[in-house]
Amino acid sequence: MNYETAKFSNECPRSAIAEYIDGELAPRAELELEMHFAVCECCAAELNQQKKLLCALDFALEEKKEFELPENFTKVIIANAESNVSGLRQPKERFNAVFICSGLFLLVIIGLGSETETVFGAFGKFFEQFLVVAGFVAHLAFDVAVGITVIIRSVCLQFVYKSVFATVLLLAVCGFCAVAFSRLVFRYNRI
Repeated sequence: MNYETAKFSNECPRSAIAEYIDGELAPRAELELEMHFAVCECCAAELNQQKKLLCALDFALEEKKEFELPENFTKVIIANAESNVSGLRQPKERFNAVFICSGLFLLVIIGLGSETETVFGAFGKFFEQFLVVAGFVAHLAFDVAVGITVIIRSVCLQFVYKSVFATVLLLAVCGFCAVAFSRLVFRYNRI
C-alpha cells in the first residue's frame, strides 16, 4: 500500500489501531498504517483518542491509596450481608437492579467504541440462525404430528367403524399410553 492508494482508500483499518498502539504489528504493516494516519484524519483522531485513554488509565492505576482494614472486617461484612438479604421483592429494588444493569450495558457499548456495530451484527446473525433452526424444528414437529394424525385416522377408519371390539381395543391402547406417558412425565418432574 503506497501513499497514493492510502489516500483513496475507503476502508479505514480501525481494528489495527489497537495493535499498533500495543506494538503487535509487523514492521511493514506498521509503516503502512503510519502512512494511512498521515492521510486519514479520522484514523489519526481515533489513534489520539486511544492514546489519551491509555494515559488516563495508567495515571489512574498508578495512584495507590492504601489503608488498613480492621481484623474482623470479613466477618462483619458477611454478617451484615446475611442479615440484610431481602431479595428483589420490592419494586424499588427491581428498578435499581434494572438501572444498574442498563448502566453497565451502556458502559459496555461505550467501551466497544467503533466495534459496537460489528459485535451487535454478530449477535444479530446468531439470533437469526437460532430462529431458522427453531423454525425448522417447529415445522418438523408439525409435519410429524400431521403424519401421525393421518396414520391414526386411516387406521381408525379401517378398524373402528367396522367392529365394536376394535373400537374398545383402540381406546384401551390409547388409555394405556396416556397413563404410561403421565407416569413418565411425573417421574421426570420429580428428578
